[in-house]
Amino acid sequence: MQLHNRPIRALIVEDNPDQARLIERWLSIQHVTETTLARDGLEGVRLAASGGWDIVVTDLQMPGSSGMEVIRTSKRRHPRTPALVLTAHASVQAATEALRCRADDFLEKPLEPRKFLGKVEELILKARRTPGTQRVLAIGAHFDDVEIGCGGLLCRHALAGDQITSLVLTDGACGGASLRRRRESELACARFRGKLITGGLPDTSLSSGPETINAIARVIGQTNPTVVYTHTRFDTHQDHRSTHDATIVATRGVGSLFCYQSPSTTTEFRPTRFVDIGDQLEAKLELLRSYESQLHRAYMEPDVIRSTARYWGRFSGYGHVEALEVIRAVEDGSALDSSEVN
Repeated sequence: MQLHNRPIRALIVEDNPDQARLIERWLSIQHVTETTLARDGLEGVRLAASGGWDIVVTDLQMPGSSGMEVIRTSKRRHPRTPALVLTAHASVQAATEALRCRADDFLEKPLEPRKFLGKVEELILKARRTPGTQRVLAIGAHFDDVEIGCGGLLCRHALAGDQITSLVLTDGACGGASLRRRRESELACARFRGKLITGGLPDTSLSSGPETINAIARVIGQTNPTVVYTHTRFDTHQDHRSTHDATIVATRGVGSLFCYQSPSTTTEFRPTRFVDIGDQLEAKLELLRSYESQLHRAYMEPDVIRSTARYWGRFSGYGHVEALEVIRAVEDGSALDSSEVN
């Protein structure tokens, strides 16, 4: 059986190899499942942080690190992934502690197969039915700006079920045929399940005045975003600077506003939030391949994208990262799990 015709990916954190194999066997019989086993708490924490799981099942008492830390890590970085706790030491205190760590449910060992599998299915289906809590607006001056600056992050939002709108303010005519570039942008948006809106303003002569502010404000009114991504002001391209300035005015009522990097960003760009996109890096490259008319540009080369993400990873324990300047932020357990430098 598959849940909604989709295989499930399960992380099992269990130091008892016999119990781990038994759980793996139950899941493989009942569901089409990709199961990964972690043999102790430390490995479980590392794998939980990597994400991509439909469910995390963890024992409580393990060497290296406790199941509580596995849950904390998973919920901090991937808040919508359900976590099921298993323990041989059932008590109200243990159950309460697990729930305080944001576990979704609690089962006592020894496990009964039917009850265990029923709970797994219940938690996954509940998570898949939960609508996205974020309404995301990504604003760029030109077609491909938002994908270069925060494409990995948009893929993360898509996986979390968030609503995504991409606003491109200019017609992009100075970078190629406007119609072709729009079609390329529509393809990219489809890949992260976003909606494209274009402002049709003149390329290379975008102002930061009422025309641009009003274009952004109209989309704010239509989408009511909870988080906005846009250009930094530290950029050599005049359209990017104008977009930033107009966005600051138009989004003054939005709770969270972040600025991304572009190929023309200067060394004055000072990000303090670093978002892990390791699991989304290939998806970001696929977004950029949508822009066939722009692939001849050096900054679109996959090695450049990878090395830029790798560079910013030095501020976040390495890996591949997108860097953001924080204008303001409302912390609400969104898909934007990150490291920060103050």
